[in-house]
Amino acid sequence: MLDAKIPSFSIVFETENLASVELDNIYRSLSSLAAQEISPSLANEFLIIDSGNAPREVIQELCDKYHWITVKQKLGISYYDAKLIGAQLTTGEIVVYCDSDCVYEPQWLTCILTTFYQNYEINIVAGETSTPIRNIYELAIALHYFFPRFSQKKSPYCAQHYFLNAVAFRRKFLLQNPIPTDLPLYRGNCLLHVYYHCQLNGETLLKHPQARAIHEPPTPSFIFWRYLLKGRDRVLKNKMKSQLKKGINLMDSSQLSASIHLTWNQKIYMLAQTFIKIQPFHFKQIRSVLSQNSHYLLLFPLTTFIILWFELLYTVGSIITCFIPNLLLKLYEEKEMLK
Repeated sequence: MLDAKIPSFSIVFETENLASVELDNIYRSLSSLAAQEISPSLANEFLIIDSGNAPREVIQELCDKYHWITVKQKLGISYYDAKLIGAQLTTGEIVVYCDSDCVYEPQWLTCILTTFYQNYEINIVAGETSTPIRNIYELAIALHYFFPRFSQKKSPYCAQHYFLNAVAFRRKFLLQNPIPTDLPLYRGNCLLHVYYHCQLNGETLLKHPQARAIHEPPTPSFIFWRYLLKGRDRVLKNKMKSQLKKGINLMDSSQLSASIHLTWNQKIYMLAQTFIKIQPFHFKQIRSVLSQNSHYLLLFPLTTFIILWFELLYTVGSIITCFIPNLLLKLYEEKEMLK
């Protein structure tokens, strides 16, 4: 694999996600990238877009240790803005995205880049992202959160979604079809991006099952807001999808943003959909987790109340959003400004 033919590439790495995990994660993340079969030093650029979530002394320490790092400081920048600015500043044929709260297996970068080399018509290649299980809380995360378990497949397959912590794009395609940055969502922009380009417009997304990323679970204090906002994004994302189906362009943010203001009939419909879709136990995901280790079956009853708490937050976030679309995001942003 070390002598694999690969296209030129650039890597974009953000610090915004450190708001949801412990600071030590950035050390583990960069250490895993430094240990890749294809060294990051071969990238045209390895850009850290620093939103200010990592202390200056930490950034300097990392720059001293990894001389291939270039830091662009953009204080207070959002997650999606950091990704877009990174793409605009790079020069590689492939833009590779990775996050500060993920650890990457050694073959991750090789699998991503060789898939592009072997499939000239493909513009999007993703890896698989999952979470570790080290305690009861993390077992509950694995059973309910939106990261599935690793598929155990051997070769690339067509998929309908990607996670922005482990995906790469041909730079030309990405700049022509950027992930929108000004939608009134917390973290649903990339879901609309892949829906619009892959499900509505026929773009093919390949996912390589051997390009594995391990995502650190959100801290218990952050998970409260994460599920509320996840419920909020579900309502607004579904409304925006219906607009995209009608022919609205993904980059027409004004029309998509206007669509979040629901009529009373739409509010009642969305509310009904929220209650219909209450499903605390995702049986396919539960089977996948429990099949990994027989001990998890014994611990499963201990996760029940945590899972019900997650689903309650998710549902409450959706209900509030049906009636006051901007409330939760506004409260969260105000909380973050007080830090």
